[in-house]
Amino acid sequence: MKRFIVLFVVVVLVASLLGAKTMRLVFASAYAKEDHQTQSLIKFAELVKEKTNGEIVIDVMYGGVLGGERDVAEGIQLGTVDGAILGGILQNFDPAMAILEFPFLFKNEAHIKYVMNGPIGQVINERLQEKIGMRFLSIIMRTSRELTTNKPINSLADLKGLKIRVPEMKAHLETWKALGANPTPLAFPEVYTALQLGTVDGQENPLPVIYANKFYEVCDYLAFTDHLPGFMMIIINNKLYESLSYEKRIALLEAAKEASEYNDKILAESIESIKNELAKHMTFTYPNKDEFREAAKDVYKKFSNVPGFTELYLAIKAAGEKF
Repeated sequence: MKRFIVLFVVVVLVASLLGAKTMRLVFASAYAKEDHQTQSLIKFAELVKEKTNGEIVIDVMYGGVLGGERDVAEGIQLGTVDGAILGGILQNFDPAMAILEFPFLFKNEAHIKYVMNGPIGQVINERLQEKIGMRFLSIIMRTSRELTTNKPINSLADLKGLKIRVPEMKAHLETWKALGANPTPLAFPEVYTALQLGTVDGQENPLPVIYANKFYEVCDYLAFTDHLPGFMMIIINNKLYESLSYEKRIALLEAAKEASEYNDKILAESIESIKNELAKHMTFTYPNKDEFREAAKDVYKKFSNVPGFTELYLAIKAAGEKF
C-alpha cells in the first residue's frame, strides 16, 4: 500500500511538471544592445525567468529589429509584442501622455522619481491602462537629453532653421519650433543614416544613446542643453498582465524594480567614461540654458485642449518645487 502511495505521488509530480507550460514573451528595445536601457531590459528578462522558476521566459529584441518605438507600441496594443522599453512615444496614443517626455518640465532625476514612484505616477499608470491598454512596471532613468549637430551651438540664435531630428512626438516638435529650429520627426532606427546623408543637421538624445549608437561618427559638436531630464518605462500589455496570477504579477514587479536599480548602477558607473570617449570625437559647447527655457515656457499651452494634460502637467510642475 505504501509503495502504491509513493508511486502515485511520483506520477502526480511528474505529470504536473510535464504539464507546466513555459510562457514566452517578446519585449522590444529600439536601442543598441550596449545601451543601458537595453541592458536593463535584458536584466529584467533574466530576473523574471529566475523569479518565476522558468515559467515566464522573455525574449528581448533590441536594435529596432521590431521597428521604431511607435511600431512597437502599436504591436503591444495589437498583442504581437508583449512589452517594451517606451516613454514619451505613448503620447501618440493618448495626447495627455506628452507629460512623460516634455522638455523643461522635470527638474532632475529626484523630481522624476518622486513623481513616477508616487501618487502622480499611480494616476498616470491608471490612465495608461484605461486609455491605451498598457501599464508600466517601473521607470528606467536616462541622463538628460543633449543636442548633437554639425555646427557649434553656443546660443539660441545658432539653432535658427536647423533641421533637428526629433522623436515622433508633438511635445518635441512644438518645443523645437519654439526654439527656432526646424524639427524633423524620424523613427529612431533611421537617425544615423539621416545624419550621415545630411537629411537632418542634428539630433538630441541622452549621452549613453549618443555614444552607443555612434552618433559621434556623424556629428562633430555636442551642446549641453540639458533640456529634458528623462526616463523610459518597462511597459507591458495590460490584458496580459491581468491574465497572470498574483504570484507572477509580483515577480514581474519585483524584477522591474530590481532592473531599474541595476540601470541606475550601470548608468552611474559609465557616464563619466562616456563623456570622456565622446570628447575624443566631438567638440563640446555650453549654451545658456535659461535662454532656451524662456523661449519654450509657453509650449505647454498648446496642449490645453487635451483632457487631463494641464492637470497632470501642473501637478508635476508643482511637485518640482520640492527640488
